[in-house]
Amino acid sequence: MKAIFNTLVCFLLFLSFSIGASAQAIPDTMRLSFGIDAGYPVGSIATRYVASVGGSIRFDYPVSKRSYVTASVGYNNFFLGDGSTTTQEAILNVPVPTLQTMPLKLGYKYYLIKTFYVQGEAGETLILNKTAEYATKSYAFTYAPQIGITFKLKKPHNYIDTGLRYEGVNSFYNDSDKYNYWALHVSYAFNL
Repeated sequence: MKAIFNTLVCFLLFLSFSIGASAQAIPDTMRLSFGIDAGYPVGSIATRYVASVGGSIRFDYPVSKRSYVTASVGYNNFFLGDGSTTTQEAILNVPVPTLQTMPLKLGYKYYLIKTFYVQGEAGETLILNKTAEYATKSYAFTYAPQIGITFKLKKPHNYIDTGLRYEGVNSFYNDSDKYNYWALHVSYAFNL
């Protein structure tokens, strides 16, 4: 929890400096979005999990004409594949659970052109079923670069936000496993 607190302190400091330094015209107000995520695990966990599905809530705060500071919280459920039968739990005839995580991230979004953006986020991912997974850590460092496109809807100040991101999550154990995956994100966003 100390890492989450440090991340929030850094975010608040960055936000306060950005507000003071943003003398440019800000194009929009704050945005809130609700989305769904579909992921494809890669790397060392790809043999255990075949897909992930989840949801997220993101808050965007404008700091300049083309950029936003972001904060997001999500939920992901990783589905088991055939490789999960070789895990320690399966060998001991213990039912192997799906992995359930909650990423908490802060980031920065920059629009290269009117609707196309690049975004970088970092934070912590909490493991929600730590006991069932026999995890030794409750959270792991997370980073997530993303590209995306925002589509304006006919209703003013409403958008569809789509993106592709690579999410890297450190291990929940004392090993070198990484819980990395590619994710497709689609959300409904509106101005506050």
